[in-house]
Amino acid sequence: MMTFRIVFCFSVLFACSALAKDVVVEANGYGPTKEIAIESALIRAISQVQGVNVDSRTLRQANQIKVNGDSITAIAMANTTAMKTKGQIKSYQVLDSQCDQECEVLLSVTVPVYKSPGLAPEKRRKLVVSPFAGKNGQVFSSNLQTLLVQSRRFAVLDREHTGEYQKEKRLLLSSDTALTEKMRLGQVLGLDYLIVGDVKFSDASRTEVMSFTGESEDIEDYRSHIFYKVINLATRQVKWQDMTEIDMDINSPKTAGRVARDIMNAIYPIKVVANTAAAIVLNQGGKSVEKGEVFDVFVLGEKMIDPYTKESLGRIEIPAGQIEINRITSKLSYATIISGNYQDMVKGSIVRLTEEMPETDYPEQTIPNNYNPQNVKPSSAGGVIIPAANLNKKPLTPSPAGGVVIDP
Repeated sequence: MMTFRIVFCFSVLFACSALAKDVVVEANGYGPTKEIAIESALIRAISQVQGVNVDSRTLRQANQIKVNGDSITAIAMANTTAMKTKGQIKSYQVLDSQCDQECEVLLSVTVPVYKSPGLAPEKRRKLVVSPFAGKNGQVFSSNLQTLLVQSRRFAVLDREHTGEYQKEKRLLLSSDTALTEKMRLGQVLGLDYLIVGDVKFSDASRTEVMSFTGESEDIEDYRSHIFYKVINLATRQVKWQDMTEIDMDINSPKTAGRVARDIMNAIYPIKVVANTAAAIVLNQGGKSVEKGEVFDVFVLGEKMIDPYTKESLGRIEIPAGQIEINRITSKLSYATIISGNYQDMVKGSIVRLTEEMPETDYPEQTIPNNYNPQNVKPSSAGGVIIPAANLNKKPLTPSPAGGVVIDP
């Protein structure tokens, strides 16, 4: 029996990292010798745990080399195993073995499995933000990725730093790295969604000089156009697509925030996680919301089904009031109630950024039909006479102290 320096470790290891756990499986192996049968069983054991298929043709090729020379076999089998299993062996025990024209063994194999720190990636939808096309696309997509990461709704994957990843991978594969550390290999995640897009930006900002005072005023005149798609990689189906025009600098994180919110609201709308008389607590914080923003609160009602496609159309949204953000943490945000009752804003209700400012108690001001700016003239005692305020069309008289007397 041989020992593979890089791939297999057949001796009992010391205590594994806290991020590793042991999985014990049984596996059969076949080969022209007992050693080859054991090697085959170990490969199949890793395949059971890691879900990796073994190329039987490559195995047969390695078995033939075994017959011709032991010195070449160690290299051939090590390369085959490293390439096909992507895993490690902590220990194994031969439960049964028999050799006739071919050897067969049954092994009990202990395979250490690496567990990523934090929330399990499979509990979040995985996505990649591809660099957007356009002169300012790189900065915009970077800001968009930052906001999606801070939303904590997605597992955002990196596909840009391949060189750094390969360098670290070579270090893990070296003989200087412990086998418990090598378990980090083979953990690369596949993505669910790919976000692609194109940006265009125009800057017509200028400085204007006022003719009466000679003072200068800087006027910002930005126009950002963002076109983007959210693509399901497995099916290449476009799950969401939109075009947004914003009067803001394309390099501003707030511009990317508009797109980030649209994406999150389409997949993961913000929800109420606690409702008290003191505050309504929402499940998003960081840069995904801003202090002073006003949101409409909706209680979810009956689920609706499309009569043609039989797909879910979502649930009826019943308005429950409005809230205003007044405190933000990295994971949560807190809001005060502007309108409505906190008892109606039950846990699980969704919130959406309001399109209009909340109504005030002030009556709407109207301009009379007889208003003419040319009729505004100074009064003899000072101030001006404003015909527009004369709602009853009575003559306006100057007051002794200056100004005008307006009798409604």
